[in-house]
Amino acid sequence: MKVGIPGFRSIALGCLLTLAAVSSALAESPCKGLEQDVCGAREDCRWINGYTRKDGIEVSGHCRVQKKAQSQATTPAQTPPPKSESSASAPTAPADS
Repeated sequence: MKVGIPGFRSIALGCLLTLAAVSSALAESPCKGLEQDVCGAREDCRWINGYTRKDGIEVSGHCRVQKKAQSQATTPAQTPPPKSESSASAPTAPADS
């Protein structure tokens, strides 16, 4: 008789699938390690100058992937729904004379 942890295979398979998904998301950048002149010549990369963080850590200049600008043409316009006449104002009672 085989004794094992119930669901162990399912958990192991889930971990492997998660690891595969994460590793593809963490793939090495095409800009990583490029020198400043090479980085500046590529449209998909941008150079970040060195700086000192608030905690005093020195960060050296490096090349990063250029963020893609979001086109306004592809973003749908946000317009509020039209107001219905019934919700525009509450009816008022006639004045007594």
